[in-house]
Amino acid sequence: MNEKKLTRWTIEEMACPKCGQRKKIKKYQVINVSEKPRMKEDILKNNVFFFRCDNCNLAAPLTYPCVYIDRKKKLAILMTPEIEDESKKLLHSLGDLSGYKKRLTDNINDLKEKIMIYDNHMDDRAIELMKIEYIRQLKKEMEDDELMNILFDYSGHDMYFMLFFEKKGIGRVPINQEFYRQSEIRFINFLKPGFNEDFEKIDLEWAGNIVFKRN
Repeated sequence: MNEKKLTRWTIEEMACPKCGQRKKIKKYQVINVSEKPRMKEDILKNNVFFFRCDNCNLAAPLTYPCVYIDRKKKLAILMTPEIEDESKKLLHSLGDLSGYKKRLTDNINDLKEKIMIYDNHMDDRAIELMKIEYIRQLKKEMEDDELMNILFDYSGHDMYFMLFFEKKGIGRVPINQEFYRQSEIRFINFLKPGFNEDFEKIDLEWAGNIVFKRN
């Protein structure tokens, strides 16, 4: 296994943003789940990228430059609040990523969503395009409320979108597998296999631009 792509971290001290209590945390630069498969579950269970204060019990997500690598799936996901020198140096340190699907996220929830999508052998581009259609169908529910987020999730063989409303709270709608296949077919020109040298941010904004161009 290429040593440049192995899991690595540093130990850093961080002050609790609420009470100021200082605590040492493990800050990852690279997480390679082909090398350390149990870390995937740790990420999904919020045991990584999460700060918990032993003094005031504050629990909050952490976002900092880190690359998630799944060698078997040829998937590389860069999570970073913004592309800056630290992120660029990190990517450069990994060496060649030719042939990898490269994705960019700016928060832990989107990172977890990408992991779950690809674990279910689905295409995140088709999933984002589906979200646009589902949001259109939620027009009535959104008349007196605001949809804060919509995320892919699953339990066993059941796949669904988690809906986060400002007033109504959390709900979910099942994903229609036939609808998913239709989304792939409708936008086949945009979903052709290929590898971009840059890390792409595939999200609702990306999907909205695709739908707008076709209409």
